[in-house]
Amino acid sequence: MSQQPVVMWQLPRIWGLPNPSPFCAKLETWLRMAAVPYETRTITGPPKSKSGKMPYIERPDGSVMSDSTAIIETLSRERGIDLDAALSPEQRGMSVLLQRSLEEHLYFLMLHERWVDEGGWARCRADYFGTMPAPVRLLVVPFVRRQVTRDARGQGLSRLSDAERLGRARADLDAISAVLGERDFFFDQPSNIDATAFAFLINATQTPLDLPLHREAAKRENLVRYVARMGERYYPEGFGDGR
Repeated sequence: MSQQPVVMWQLPRIWGLPNPSPFCAKLETWLRMAAVPYETRTITGPPKSKSGKMPYIERPDGSVMSDSTAIIETLSRERGIDLDAALSPEQRGMSVLLQRSLEEHLYFLMLHERWVDEGGWARCRADYFGTMPAPVRLLVVPFVRRQVTRDARGQGLSRLSDAERLGRARADLDAISAVLGERDFFFDQPSNIDATAFAFLINATQTPLDLPLHREAAKRENLVRYVARMGERYYPEGFGDGR
């Protein structure tokens, strides 16, 4: 089985996080949990993936693969890795439900605050794309924002009122907090869901964004402690860029 390093492309590391994109942070965290050697490279223009999204990896044969879940499933199969090997069928089912809650509901609430809301966008635009060449910032970034805003409205949560979105976020966070409880990880030992949960929860609790969802998430002390434990375990060197 190949152990060549994975080349992973992602946004620049900012805010003292693994990555401001939860999906990029998810993949890098999984690579560390699975002890897969990798290199990170920063995207400075439009992503090269067919989907136009990130993260994506370059494979030894020169091909590009995107979608964090597809990448994890492929690498797990190719390299004989199963972080869920010790989970019961019930725990595997709970993992799927947690992943859906984080990636397909809480994510769009977070995305609205960062990309659609004008206050959040002003900070995110400057920090996400500040290192990119001026032509990219002027031409590509507005196009990407229009596309993201369109997708957010199509998904539906962006059509709700601010109060309704915050209510949905509270419900998500309460449910995730209740499932975690006081355990060190979501189950008896680290598993795939912890890569996802850590990536989303650190983005919800540890950013400099003074936005409703982020303030709400920081109130759940067990989630904050969980993020700290995962960070110490898998990123002992810290996260570097805190701007």
